[in-house]
Amino acid sequence: MRDTKQIFTLLLLPVDALMILAAFIAAYHIRSGAIGFPVIYIWPFDQYFKFSLEMLPIWLVAFAFAGLYQTNRRRAIEFTQIITGASLGAMAVVLWVFVFRSDFFSRLIVFYIWVLAIIFVEIGRAILELIESNMYLLGARKRNLVLIGKENPTTLHIINQVKSRPALGYQLYGFVSEKKPEKIGIKYLGRPEELEKLLKKNVDEVIVTDTTIDNEKLFSYMRTCQEKNIVFKAVPAHAQVGVRSLQFDAFEGIPIIEFKGTPLDSWGIIFKRVFDIIGSIIALIILSPLIAIISILIKLTSKGPVIYRNIRIGNKGEFETLKFRTMYIEYCTGPQYGGSRAEKFENHLIEKQNIKKGSAVYKIANDPRVTPIGRFLRKTSLDELPQFINVIIGNMSLVGPRPHQPKEVKNYTNEQRKLLLIKPGITGLAQISGRSDLTFDEEARLDIFYLENWSIWLDFYIILKTFSAVFRGKGTY
Repeated sequence: MRDTKQIFTLLLLPVDALMILAAFIAAYHIRSGAIGFPVIYIWPFDQYFKFSLEMLPIWLVAFAFAGLYQTNRRRAIEFTQIITGASLGAMAVVLWVFVFRSDFFSRLIVFYIWVLAIIFVEIGRAILELIESNMYLLGARKRNLVLIGKENPTTLHIINQVKSRPALGYQLYGFVSEKKPEKIGIKYLGRPEELEKLLKKNVDEVIVTDTTIDNEKLFSYMRTCQEKNIVFKAVPAHAQVGVRSLQFDAFEGIPIIEFKGTPLDSWGIIFKRVFDIIGSIIALIILSPLIAIISILIKLTSKGPVIYRNIRIGNKGEFETLKFRTMYIEYCTGPQYGGSRAEKFENHLIEKQNIKKGSAVYKIANDPRVTPIGRFLRKTSLDELPQFINVIIGNMSLVGPRPHQPKEVKNYTNEQRKLLLIKPGITGLAQISGRSDLTFDEEARLDIFYLENWSIWLDFYIILKTFSAVFRGKGTY
């Protein structure tokens, strides 16, 4: 976990779960002991408690939809979000009663649950926030903050706030400016031109306080921070910069903007990872007979291993993708396969039969290296089934940009390097929009659109569209 704030963000889920469960239990005891409101029928507590546990995940999903598990929590609107989440949860209870049960306990309990859940969750979160503030005061790990700008009032205000309020959770790491400041009271790191060298691994966040900086420099700083997985923020006046994923925030009364390469962060990453693991395991179980048949056919029709391993580049660097082998072993590139001869022959084919000349990537039409069974596997994308293992391992996702080879990534433009911000996927927006018929620039634009507009619903849509794209078999060679 990168810092204390993220730990406490993750703790929100179990704390909310305990508070919701406490609300269910308290509502039961209040209703069963109420005077003047006789209960005609009420479940035994064991049966009621089991029902409470069944409803708990639904309530947590409702809270998530209400926006209660975002990284940047805003206390000003959090209470409204709690009411929204509790209302959705109570509606789920009522719906469950009418659909599945006729002998339900007193309906008044639902009202008690709703009121108590709002109160208990608010109290639980307030206690958690109090503990978090005191953890910083007691010396918990703080976020190392670097400021870029001039010795202006905005810079001085942020420095004074960080120094006077330890509970904010920041540690002043240093200041980057064109010239060394005289009275700023913070370590001078160097000039902005040296930013890439100055930002060490222990820097967590960068804030640009210079509102006169030009957009080109700002975009350069942002890209450097994103490549190093450092949170990048800037005092406004830069809202016109061409970045789609902006998050407006405030630092002790000063409005700032966080520039994000993708909305996929915090709970989005967790939801996507859980979805990836569950989806891949289910897919491998369902497709295991087909995987066995393909493996046997590959073994019977050509010599060599069933699985072909190839180096690709992901958001964390190089990794081995797993595919069914579709080429004759002597033509497979890699030291464990055809070696330098295979590499030389591939370069020859790229020169003669590449249908994407002038692009960062290559595509060989009518590839003579492909086996008959391999051609079918490529046309139906069945050669990619072993990549579900890559997804479970964690170096790929079910949905994401296409993973490319190191020699292809070297030709990326600065804009296309955004593709390395997230895990590559088995399928993606480009794959369902024409697959190999697209130019690389078109493919990159679609994948960049995906990472800038990610949502779990977009993932569902892409997966559903993948089936029709595979059955059509368009754009394959």
